[in-house]
This record gives sequence, C-alpha cells and structure tokens, in this order.
Amino acid sequence: KATEWVPILPGTDGAVVLAMINVIINELEAYDIPYIMAKTNGPYLIGPDGLYVRHRESGKPLVWDSEENAAKESNDSSVKNYALFGNYEVDGVQCQPAFQLIKEHVKQYTPEYAQSVSTVPTAIIRRIAREFAEAAQLGSTTVIDGVELPYRPVSAAIFRGGQGHTNSLHTCYAVHILNCILGAMDVPGGTGALSPSRVFGDPNKDSPR
Repeated sequence: KATEWVPILPGTDGAVVLAMINVIINELEAYDIPYIMAKTNGPYLIGPDGLYVRHRESGKPLVWDSEENAAKESNDSSVKNYALFGNYEVDGVQCQPAFQLIKEHVKQYTPEYAQSVSTVPTAIIRRIAREFAEAAQLGSTTVIDGVELPYRPVSAAIFRGGQGHTNSLHTCYAVHILNCILGAMDVPGGTGALSPSRVFGDPNKDSPR
C-alpha cells in the first residue's frame, strides 16, 4: 500500500536505517534538540566502559549542565542546559553524552556501506533520509484541546518482516532511534506506544543501549 517500494536484500534493513541516521545527524544535522534533552537519555554521561557515569550516593545517571559547567543527576530540576556534545571529567572519569557517542558511532554506516550490504542504491538512501527529516517538520507545533504540542508528522516502524532475522533486535533499536532523533515519538503525528526503555536504555540499568 506504499507510494514507493524500495527493494532490499532481506535482513539488511538495519544497515539502511543506520545509514539514514548517519545522513540525518551528520550530513543534514537535523535533530530535535529539546526532545533529545527532555525525553531520551541522550544527555546521560557515558564512561569509557560504555556504562552510565552515576552519582556516588544516589546511583542515578549523571548529565552535564553546560551553563553551570557541572555534572548533575539526570532528574535534577536545577539543570539549565543539558549538554549533548563535548568531553567531560567527573570524579576523574572521562565521559561524553550518549547522543555524541551515537553521532560518532553511526559515521561508519555510510550510504555506500549500506548499499554494499542491502543492494539499496546510495542515492535512494540519501534521498529517503532527506525526505524523512524534512517530513518531520522540526520545530513545528499543533494545538489539541487548547494545549500546544510538538508536531512531527513522520514515523518509522518495523514489524515481523524486519524482525524475523538474526540480530534483528539491533535493527529495531535503530528504527526507534530514527524516530527519537527527530522527536517523533509519542507526539502528534509521530510513532506512539513505545516505551523509552526500548529506545535508549533503562536508566535503572547500566547499558545505554
């Protein structure tokens, strides 16, 4: 029922989606900063072991307040501006925000790489990524019952066809991240009914992935 069908080698959806994320974040530089700050663990600080850097006493994940130039608990209401980029040191531990790590990590998944894996032409991957980012209408809002809400009329979803392959969990994560970077998760127009813990990780556990 789609307007356009893009043939793909079965089981390689993840490569294409990761390439789209790379294009959107690193080439188009399109991402919903307020959403990533407030609704994902993108600001959470990650140490060299790949785990959350946590408060010594509370055990809560830490974020970096770029205005006060200090590490704070992720739910600290005094945080003025969550850092999404940069290198920081907390109690002698070198760390970076999770979003920066994702931004750097996906650079290896170029459209050229995805084409070699999936058979989807590079030009098509770049076009779909650009169209997806444009369709998200970053910054747009809508009013429902007198309440102004973010409006992101774009959605990526994956079901049995894409899930029925080895390592498909990683493909599912990539699809959810595609929604998250554009703020199209649980908002009008976007993808709904997805638990945040399925997207960027459970803050009560160690792994950010």
